[in-house]
Amino acid sequence: MGSSYLPLELRPYPGRVATVSRMVLATVLTMLLVMVFQLPNGFLAVFYAFAVPRKDLRTTVRNGIAMALANMAGIAVSLTGIALFIDYLLLHFLFVLFAFFVAFFLTRILANYAAALGFGVIVVAAASVDVIWSLPNPLRPDPGSIFWSGFGMMLGALVTLAIEWLAGSPMASDRHETQQRLLVPDAFANPEYLIFALKGTLAAAICYLVWTALAWPGSGVCTVTCLLAAPPTIRGSSRQKLLTHLAGLLFGGVVCGIGSQIWVLPTIDSIFGFTLAFAVVSAIAAWASTASPRFSYFGGQMALAYYLTIFQGFGVNPSLAMSRDRLMGILLGILTMYLVYDVGPPWLRSVLPWGTPIRSRLRST
Repeated sequence: MGSSYLPLELRPYPGRVATVSRMVLATVLTMLLVMVFQLPNGFLAVFYAFAVPRKDLRTTVRNGIAMALANMAGIAVSLTGIALFIDYLLLHFLFVLFAFFVAFFLTRILANYAAALGFGVIVVAAASVDVIWSLPNPLRPDPGSIFWSGFGMMLGALVTLAIEWLAGSPMASDRHETQQRLLVPDAFANPEYLIFALKGTLAAAICYLVWTALAWPGSGVCTVTCLLAAPPTIRGSSRQKLLTHLAGLLFGGVVCGIGSQIWVLPTIDSIFGFTLAFAVVSAIAAWASTASPRFSYFGGQMALAYYLTIFQGFGVNPSLAMSRDRLMGILLGILTMYLVYDVGPPWLRSVLPWGTPIRSRLRST
C-alpha cells in the first residue's frame, strides 16, 4: 500500500454520491421507524438497511426480498429451537452449535449472499441472547424480542427497496442474465465449504463460551461479529485483514460512537440534532463501503460498531458502559476469528483461508 492508497479508495466515481445518498436516507428512515415503533435491537435494523447490496434496481430488489424471506425463516428456526430446547441445557447448547454451523455453511453454499446474511444474523443473534449459566438468575431469551428484532431487520430491507424504487436506480444493462440458482454448483461437493463452516462454528462457540463464562451480557454480540467478519474476501495478508477489522472498530465505535456520546449527545436537545449527527457518520461509513473490496469492509465494520454504541435499543444510547461492553464483544469476535482462521494450527487454517470469492458472487447477484 503506497501513499496513494487512501486517495484512490476515497475519490468519487460516477454514481458514488447517489449511492451513498440513498444508503444514508435508508439508514436514517429506518432509525426513525425503529424509534416510532420502539423495536428492540434497533442497530440490527439500521445495519440491514445499510448492508443491502446495491448494484442496480433489479438486483437490489432481488437481494432485499431474499434478505426479508430468509429473515422470516431464521425467526421460525430460532423460535422453534427456543420452544423445544430452552429447558434442557445440553440439548440447547447443541442446538446453538447447530445454528452456528448452518449460518456459516449457508454463507458459502447460497448463491445469494444477501439471503445467507438475512438468515444467519437473526439465527446467530437469537442463539446469543441465551442462558448465562454462571448467573444466579439465568437470562432467558424473549421470543417477543427475537420476533420484533427480526421484524426490524425486514423493515430495514424494505425501506431500502422503497428508496431504490422511488429513486429510479438504473436497471442492469445486461439482458442475458443467467438463470438464478439457489445454491452454488458445488454446494455439497466442495469440502472447503464444510471446513469453513466448522471453523466458523468453532470460533463462534469459543466466543459463546467465553461470554457465558464471564457472565458479561453486553458482549454477546461477539458471535454475530464472527458471522459478519467471516464472508468478505479482503485482499492482502492476514495481518492486513485484522488491521482492517480493528480500524473499522476503532473509528466507528470509539471515535464516532463513544466520541459522540461524550461530546455530541450532551449538546443535542432534539431528534433533529441526533438525526443530523447520525446521518453524517452513516455517510462517512457508506462512502468507505462503496470503495474497492480491499477497503469496503472498513465501512461496514465502522457502521456496525457505530450503530451498536449509539443505537443499541430503540432510542439514543447514552451509556458508556454499554458501549464499552458491545465494543469488547466485537473485539472478541474479531480476534477469535483471526486466531481460528489465520493463527491456529495447520488443521484449522491450511485448507481454507478467509477467501473463497464470496464478494464476487455477491456482486453477480
